[in-house]
Amino acid sequence: MTDRVALVMSTFNNADFIPTSLAGCLGQDYPDLVVIVADDGSTDDTVAVMNGIAAAHPNLYVLPLPHGERGVARIAAIDKARELGAVHVVVLDSDMVLSDGLVRDCVAYLDRHLEVGALVIPEIAFSDSTNFMSKVKVFERNILNNAGEDWGNRSIEAARFWRLAAYDSTGGFNPKQISFEEIQPTIRYAAAGGIVKRATFTGLRHDEKHVTLKNLLQKKKYYFSVMNDTLSSEKQGLRSALERFYFFRPVLYRPDNVGQYVRHPLLALGMGSMYVALTGLGVWEVARSKVGVRAK
Repeated sequence: MTDRVALVMSTFNNADFIPTSLAGCLGQDYPDLVVIVADDGSTDDTVAVMNGIAAAHPNLYVLPLPHGERGVARIAAIDKARELGAVHVVVLDSDMVLSDGLVRDCVAYLDRHLEVGALVIPEIAFSDSTNFMSKVKVFERNILNNAGEDWGNRSIEAARFWRLAAYDSTGGFNPKQISFEEIQPTIRYAAAGGIVKRATFTGLRHDEKHVTLKNLLQKKKYYFSVMNDTLSSEKQGLRSALERFYFFRPVLYRPDNVGQYVRHPLLALGMGSMYVALTGLGVWEVARSKVGVRAK
């Protein structure tokens, strides 16, 4: 008898890519698998597309929700996983594609390593766009994912493959957190003595889509503007965030990654420039939001 695994994700206006993402989930060669997608109030055809796929796959559950940010949707999906008797939960984004055999291999690893409560799944970034900024974002994401087996205390990677009991011990996602929220259960789990490893034996593909500096800064501006909600609700939230803030990330200075900078100097320069811009924006928005909180 195998333990039930629930692949859970939230989605929003992702009708074009969600069939590819779901194909990677539903095609896993694992005998007791459920896939749960909580839709965060999409205004396109995402829900209709998913319902069409679910008609042929009884282990796919679609949860249409009003818009309430992805944390709320993720919590709803994980609650459904509990209801369905899942032993493991895998928290995904709807622009990810699982490698063949990922679920089987991760369950086998956890069966052999009972001390490990959660696994980070390395991401292989890609984009169909060929503009310079999209290439820089793919390059940066692949640098961050070249980090070895051990999850460092200053890692920015969120565990995705959890023993459900281990996930529950962290308190789970906070629905009031919108920025920097995905990694908080992992940080809490590690801080409490839990063991997190990186599943270097498998991976998933992550679509970075079309990236421009303008749309990246617009997206991050919003997240930085609400970052205080996360920092103020986590123990050592500010210190934890600073330790993981762009240039302070140890993974950037791994010898293998330094070699990548030498081989791809233009992409490395673009990544450094992107980090400078994001650092300035982050400091400005966090400081501005703190002033706004005091004024109230």
